[in-house]
Amino acid sequence: MVKTSAIAILIILASYGALAQSATTLPAFEVASIKPASLQEPGRVSTRMSSDAGMLRYTNVSVSDVIGQAYRVQQNQISGPAWLDTERFDIAAKIPAGAAKDQIPRMFQALLAERFKLAFHREKKELPIYTLVAAKSGTKLQRAESSTGLSIGTNPKGAHVTGQVSIQWLSDYLSTRLGREVLDQTELDGVYAVALTWVPDPAEEPGSLNGSAPAAPGPSLFTALQEQLGLKLVATRGPVEVLVIDHVEKSPTEN
Repeated sequence: MVKTSAIAILIILASYGALAQSATTLPAFEVASIKPASLQEPGRVSTRMSSDAGMLRYTNVSVSDVIGQAYRVQQNQISGPAWLDTERFDIAAKIPAGAAKDQIPRMFQALLAERFKLAFHREKKELPIYTLVAAKSGTKLQRAESSTGLSIGTNPKGAHVTGQVSIQWLSDYLSTRLGREVLDQTELDGVYAVALTWVPDPAEEPGSLNGSAPAAPGPSLFTALQEQLGLKLVATRGPVEVLVIDHVEKSPTEN
């Protein structure tokens, strides 16, 4: 599975017990088209998420993908019918002029409530997670004056991330990349310069590079974090908030 752009907006919400909000109380897209996606080649699932000139274009996305974008959760934090992952759609949505990027998840919440009639509640479950800690040799991070966000690039030869961000922001990106919550336990405050290059491993990064084998030798994301940033991911388990779907329509309402 390939996801380009918009990937770094995923962060974990900390509220509990909320139901899907009414679309009338949320910022909304000016107009949105939702159509069934075209059939793809057997054994291949390619998903693309992009934005330009005030438009979002999502191709071959599942409802589960959209819920993840809307409520800033990973796929293993969504509990619902199996078709949430198998039924796929193409979505084109116009962003209102002047709308801030951080309003886009709430626009997706409105879209899901209006077009798919989504309703859910929240529960806590014990799930696999990672903790991000400083390596025994110490971090190799340099402080930066201000945050710039992350620039993310992926191709068949490898992946890279650069920017100036907080460690919490980096943890949020790693959660998205690995499909598992990453808790920041570095105790590092402030903003740091990040430059990270690695070869995605399909076994460690579900869905990366269409699930193909690495085209060139190089460090995994886990190794690159230690060697290049002096940070370490530790696999463990912990309580994670899960969205339990109470109701969702398989066919969205008309465009």
